[in-house]
Amino acid sequence: MEGTTTGPNRTGGAMNADGIASMLEAVEELSPLGPINTLLMDIERQRYIKESEAVGSIPPPLSTPKSAGKRTKGKTATLSMDLLLDKLGERIAFERTGTRLYGALITKYLALVNSGETGLPSSSTGEAALDTLSRIRTQELQHFQMLNRCVKELGGDPTAQPPCADVTGTASSGLLQVVTDPRTTLAQSLNAVLTAELTDNAGWELLGELAELAGQKQLAAPFAAALAVEEEHMAIVQLWLRALIIDAPGTPAV
Repeated sequence: MEGTTTGPNRTGGAMNADGIASMLEAVEELSPLGPINTLLMDIERQRYIKESEAVGSIPPPLSTPKSAGKRTKGKTATLSMDLLLDKLGERIAFERTGTRLYGALITKYLALVNSGETGLPSSSTGEAALDTLSRIRTQELQHFQMLNRCVKELGGDPTAQPPCADVTGTASSGLLQVVTDPRTTLAQSLNAVLTAELTDNAGWELLGELAELAGQKQLAAPFAAALAVEEEHMAIVQLWLRALIIDAPGTPAV
């Protein structure tokens, strides 16, 4: 079912042999006798795709960007600016979700640590895991705030929901559901956060390239700095996830 997390029951234990046999019998009884022809359904879906409108549109700028004089004239420059604002809105939505992801991860970590079920290794600098989680959450929030300022400087509205922000909000909502689900383990939650970090790193790389194409070279430095921070986040989450999977198999954290 959409919006739920499937997997073994952490409280009820493994299914017994009789239960497995009953499930296999149901599969044999209820499975179709032959292959199902989905051609008509596929044709109908294709028709919907062809006839549907876009998710949304780029909101018109509230003002002329301060750096407008540096932009290349012509249609290409206008399209690049529209696309840049769309992708800036996408990153705003994603960094907002990232802040919430780490907030939820802190809650889950505290619950498991306080019950004595798990722990995470400290960083190479000796920073405690909880301090690292709190720092990462703060940095995600700082990226969100920085992106809001960038949109304002470009004459856009950071509170608007451009198409890419709408799409990424839907895509990342499942990751947030995994981490906030009380049934998921710490390792499962870290795996969801790692998925977010991989996407986030790729997003910052692309955003830097789009800023160059749109003639907004003044954004290159803050975007590169954000990418470097996100690369560190990804490395930390990978380290933690590996430590749990390799060193603590069979524990409640995994």
